[in-house]
Amino acid sequence: MGALILIIDDEPDICHLLQLSLSKHGYKVKYVHALKEGMQFLKRQQPDILFLDIHLPDGSGLEALPAIKAQYPDLPVITISAYDNGMEKQKALTAGAARFLPKPFNVGELQDIIYEVKS
Repeated sequence: MGALILIIDDEPDICHLLQLSLSKHGYKVKYVHALKEGMQFLKRQQPDILFLDIHLPDGSGLEALPAIKAQYPDLPVITISAYDNGMEKQKALTAGAARFLPKPFNVGELQDIIYEVKS
């Protein structure tokens, strides 16, 4: 089985789209819809890549990112957000994100993005 990817995003459609697209490439994909659930998952099992939504119903992925990177420094985090105003992208990258992916995104680029962040 391929690498484990965790998705923390409150939009079920985004989670399903990512899961479908990534599973086709042999990745094992898990997703949760809240930051708290995602943090609990990380305590139990460390994924190879994390897709982290910036705006979640129970907190800010952007605010949680420094703590995630402090605890899991080798975990590539790809932040995703429907708000692509440039400032959030810069904050995410400064906080340790490997990439910032604005919604909607091109699923055809996912494989290249994953290869890039794992390199």
